[in-house]
Amino acid sequence: MRFFVTKTGLDAFDVARVWGLAVVLNTATEKEVKIADNDWAFLVETPVPPNPPFNATEWRLLFEITESLFWSRVFATKRGRVEESATEVRQVIEGGWEKLLSLQQPQWDVLGSGKTLPGGLEPAAFKGVRHPTKASFGEGQLEAVPLHWALACLGMATCGLYRLAGKDQWVALLLVPQQATFYYFREVPALLQPQGLRRHESAQTTAAHYAVLVAENLRQRAAAQGSLRDRFSAVLYFSLFRTGHQVKPSQGSQLRLTPLMDAVAQDPHNTESLLKWLDACFQLGTVKGAEEVSLAATELLMRWDLDAFDKLTRTLLRAIGRKNLQRTARSLFNSMLYATSEQAVRKAMEVIG
Repeated sequence: MRFFVTKTGLDAFDVARVWGLAVVLNTATEKEVKIADNDWAFLVETPVPPNPPFNATEWRLLFEITESLFWSRVFATKRGRVEESATEVRQVIEGGWEKLLSLQQPQWDVLGSGKTLPGGLEPAAFKGVRHPTKASFGEGQLEAVPLHWALACLGMATCGLYRLAGKDQWVALLLVPQQATFYYFREVPALLQPQGLRRHESAQTTAAHYAVLVAENLRQRAAAQGSLRDRFSAVLYFSLFRTGHQVKPSQGSQLRLTPLMDAVAQDPHNTESLLKWLDACFQLGTVKGAEEVSLAATELLMRWDLDAFDKLTRTLLRAIGRKNLQRTARSLFNSMLYATSEQAVRKAMEVIG
């Protein structure tokens, strides 16, 4: 059975909805579901018709307030009402099962009167002006149809990732699927929430490091399976920071994954050296005094051109010459030196083209 998630132009909201729908359908069928980006909509396909999963233990676990589920970050603007909001998401989906099944036909009336989108899900949902003004100002809440609101909240809480970036600042990360198979309790810990993601001060650097770790997980699968079966087109990211008693967004964007996906698909075995090298650069860049290494690696991930590659190599050469860095972060320093191989450099040049 095929279901449609039509795009509204709100990237985080749209991608979170498709992940939320995939979680519901996977839990309902206990089978892998397929996700595909079809330009104007995301398609989610199930091998068998879904049955309501509402009595299953797996369904109830999705709405627990735990560290592996990010309900508290999705509803960061609703202090003290996180559990209540998660319960409301569950009730909307359970009460709208027939409406969910109607997504087998494209639906265009997604935004409008209904439920207010939380700022921890979609940065465009925040209100307010960004500079002083003498004019009177007022704007309505950004609202969505209740079922689509609930699917988006579920998708972001279960398949998104939030990482601490600084004091009272979090970075939200969300993978954009291009062609993927999905089984929730297997994919999330193994792929969508990879181990080894360090704390970076920059949201862009956090997203770049996350992209490298995801690509490495996909590379391992491709090497074992003989081909790259799952592809992701980008990482969406934005940051949340606290000002007084309020949570506000900072500028977000997306990081294209196509260069890394193409490299893994073409040669999953030899791409390992490149990904290990980049990961070592990001790991070293978390050490005080070596932040420029991770920033240069981020620039390479964003641009994939010779200027960015040259900047990274020059930055690494400067870092290698710092005796104090060798003493304070010997393990990370040695890991970076070990990962900096001729094969890694050659693979980077191939990606640049």
